Amino acid sequence: MQTTVLQLTESVRLRGGKMSSSAYDTAWAARVTNQNGKPLFPECIQWLLENQHPDGSWGSQIVNYHDRLISTLSALMALKELNEQGYEGYIQRGETYIWENIRNLQLEKCKLVGSELLFPSLMEQAESLGLHLPYHIKIYQKEYSKKLGKIDESLWYSPLTTLSHSLEFLGDAVDVGRLSNLLLPYGGVGNSPAATAFFLKYVKDARALTFLKKILQSTGNGSVMTVYPIGIFEYGWTIYNLMLARLYFERYTEICDLLQNYFTRLGVGMSAGYPVPDFDDTIIWCKILYEMNYPVNFSVLDAYDAGDYYLTYTSELDPSVGTNIHVLDFVKSCLEFPHREEVIEKLLRYLRKEMHPEGFWIDKWHISPYYATGHAVFALCEVDPSLAEKAVSWILKSQNENGLWGENNGILEETACAVQALMYYHHIVEHIDMERLSQAVSALNLAGSALLSINLPDLWIGKVLYTPVRIALSSIASAQFMVGMGNLQMSVPLL
Repeated sequence: MQTTVLQLTESVRLRGGKMSSSAYDTAWAARVTNQNGKPLFPECIQWLLENQHPDGSWGSQIVNYHDRLISTLSALMALKELNEQGYEGYIQRGETYIWENIRNLQLEKCKLVGSELLFPSLMEQAESLGLHLPYHIKIYQKEYSKKLGKIDESLWYSPLTTLSHSLEFLGDAVDVGRLSNLLLPYGGVGNSPAATAFFLKYVKDARALTFLKKILQSTGNGSVMTVYPIGIFEYGWTIYNLMLARLYFERYTEICDLLQNYFTRLGVGMSAGYPVPDFDDTIIWCKILYEMNYPVNFSVLDAYDAGDYYLTYTSELDPSVGTNIHVLDFVKSCLEFPHREEVIEKLLRYLRKEMHPEGFWIDKWHISPYYATGHAVFALCEVDPSLAEKAVSWILKSQNENGLWGENNGILEETACAVQALMYYHHIVEHIDMERLSQAVSALNLAGSALLSINLPDLWIGKVLYTPVRIALSSIASAQFMVGMGNLQMSVPLL
């Protein structure tokens, strides 16, 4: 595979990150008021009014009931609390949507981050606001009690746990005197605009206000995203995708030099200043650093080793298939890794167990099976080609008639994941019929347009569905280059 070296002159810095808009978080920002009760961010209200779906809901383009229901609930609470004339129709349509669709939650295969805490709490908060909703249907009540029962109350107000990312679940039961512990140096709470807006309801802090203002300036349309900042996450996954296509920028060295400043014994978080390490981000960076001939401390894996698999967070209840795929992808490439063969066999056992009978995997951080399955192919080709072959067979069988992959006759990011996997397999294990890829490649070559960079469907899982735009576009660019038809004339700079 050809190696491309690209030179870029702009200096490297950790950006905030580019991400799709979140109705859920925008609604929380809309509720931030001054001392006179007037909204500080009226542009957020306007965005909500302009972005209600025809069916009465708010949320992602893709119909995921967890996403749509929690986004709609958040938007209704904002409009009801502001209590302005002219909002009644929006509220009634949103209430109707929740009544008609709340039972569809049980149809969803994936759960969003913090759902078991947020749904029960937000329903209780909505009832206190007087919204007309089906409160007799108890959503996640058992899971809510179970989750909180496992977390010591002293950690509820610690910035060192993932709980701070969903701080708004506390509602009116919040201990205002302990909130100041949660504010991070850059002004955010838990890298969450929603949690930061909740914080501002009780503590008027200029740093937190500046944090939200900065996000609104970056989007420019009255919306905020669901996670911010994401600089380490964004750089890592973008470089990961570009390296798959043997694309090497001189800038990688500068980025790696910068990144090393943020590594701790537990790895890195999603951004500089965020004190919660994320092992998925960490292991991707381990792979990048190793490939770039930087020293990697293998002991960083120890804290996340749960015996039969690896965790993403040390307090995690359920493991991520994707994280374990990425651990395998890293370990298989490190001949000097301690007990390498035993670790590889452990991970292969886990992946065989988690593989669906049809030959694919689903990850807890991404709703598309092509994401986890494609990444599994990268990890498996050299260590278990027969398992990789089964995954590739499923990818080929699931191709749409129009040559693309994914829901609704094909989604660009899903198609890119499929093409990346097939081309990797093509080069490492066995040739693929390239005719199968011709229509997909044509579609991917349209991806440099500005509209596509804005309207990529949300496939990544947070408190709501979201798109990390540069990461999604880097997977598209990677797929293009892997089939020999790439260009880097993207509407959004990748690095």
